[in-house]
Amino acid sequence: MKPSVCIDMMFSHLDFPARFAAVKAAGIDTVEFWKWTNKDIDGVAAALRENGMHLGVFNIDSTDPQLSFDLSRGILNAGRAEELLAALRESLPVYRKLGAVGMIVLVGETIPHLTAEEQRENVYRCLCHVKDFAEREGVTLLVEPLNATDRQNYFMPEARVLTDILRRVNSPRIKMLYDIYHQNVTGDFDMAHVKESIDLIGHFHVADAPGRHEPGTGTVDYVSILKEINTLPYDGHIGLEYRATVRDDLTLGFLAQV
Repeated sequence: MKPSVCIDMMFSHLDFPARFAAVKAAGIDTVEFWKWTNKDIDGVAAALRENGMHLGVFNIDSTDPQLSFDLSRGILNAGRAEELLAALRESLPVYRKLGAVGMIVLVGETIPHLTAEEQRENVYRCLCHVKDFAEREGVTLLVEPLNATDRQNYFMPEARVLTDILRRVNSPRIKMLYDIYHQNVTGDFDMAHVKESIDLIGHFHVADAPGRHEPGTGTVDYVSILKEINTLPYDGHIGLEYRATVRDDLTLGFLAQV
């Protein structure tokens, strides 16, 4: 298992540049974050290099403020394929400079004037629109369902609906970010589905439910789940994306049990 720490959520009591060394001191050599446009990318590259670390994933983004905001909410179900491609082109140099392994893409809030089927087709068409570019440039896109409680009105919170679309897209460079917290809150976490869809999963996120705190604070049996994932043909990361109730480096004991 390869853990990765989301340093926008964790170790947040430290200045951003200091979080890299703190994660490394806790025994983990990979970090991830959300937006890249609010980061000093040269500084991130230097921190990774100086600490002997790697970057896992970050969110697709744009220097256009409105598009950046919209991407943080999701534009797939709106069918904004050209803007998705533009943001992908703009994010590519950052992806390469930092040696990332994936970019997170969100679906979007439900659009009242479109049917669910129309929105699902928009998601499919958007992903098909960027498929050739992603494959040609060697970029992995990770589409993430979010629960519709924390992100009210989020379209397509169910994992199974997304994997059906990804089967149709049929690209080794367009996969799912399976957030175990979000799927537990949604109520559709299913280990059998994880196993049958593991070829479509490019990244996992971990947080206990309820609360979105560290494993062991809620009802999700993460030790058993991660042990099962370890038996699968999966070589991606397990992203730690939770709000710690104690000092962050004291919340990692569950990893030693896997």
